[in-house]
Order: sequence, then C-alpha cells, then structure tokens
Amino acid sequence: MAHYKAFALLENNNPLNRAALQWLKEAKAPAPDHYMHLLNLAHWGLEMGLCAGWKNRSALRDQVDSLFGWKAANALAWLLNNPNGPDQEGQEASLHRLLETSANAERAAHHVLETIYSRQVCQNAALQPAASELS
Repeated sequence: MAHYKAFALLENNNPLNRAALQWLKEAKAPAPDHYMHLLNLAHWGLEMGLCAGWKNRSALRDQVDSLFGWKAANALAWLLNNPNGPDQEGQEASLHRLLETSANAERAAHHVLETIYSRQVCQNAALQPAASELS
C-alpha cells in the first residue's frame, strides 16, 4: 500500500503566508502546510466567529471554503487582484502591512476576511449594498 505525504505549498514562502503563519502559531491554530496559511487564518477566523455580525457571512464562508479547492497560485492571484484596488503589488503590500501591524491573531484574521469579502463583492452584484443602504 502506497503512502502519500502531504506536500508543503511553495506559495507558503510568500511574505503574506509567512505573516499569516506567525499569527496562526501565536493563536495555536491549525496550520497545515498543504493549504495556504492566509486561507488557514481566514478559516480560523470564521471558526472563531469573527464575522458573526456581517450581513453576508454565509457567502464569505462559502468563498473561503471554495478557495481551499483552488490551486494556491490561482487563489492568491484572485485575492490580490481586486479591480477596485491598486495593482497586485500594491494590494499585496497593503495586506502584508495590515498583517504585520495587527494587534493580535483575531485582528489579522479579520483583515484577511475583509480582503476576501471585498474581492468577492467586486465580482458578485448580489453582495453589493443597495443604494438605500449607502445613505
């Protein structure tokens, strides 16, 4: 019987994923190397109830769950290509800065969840607030 060893993702060497791993370690949260640590941190944040008051939390949970099934490079590219933000390098630098300056793991996870949700809203009109909600 063949045994397969889970492999560590190359994308986890990215500064964003290394920063997420530090927060996961501090929180003593699961951090399997075969998933991107940004997604591990987002999942942990969902499990901790960080988006409990968010209107579309089920859509956010579905998106996070879906990203686990993507190729890591594609998930990272999607996350850092918000059409309403700066270029990919700017979005990566901004998220990295937020992770590096977070006060705790919960706050770091919240930043990742906000980034995922913001990106999700850009491509899904059903998640965008109605004009009546903006005033």
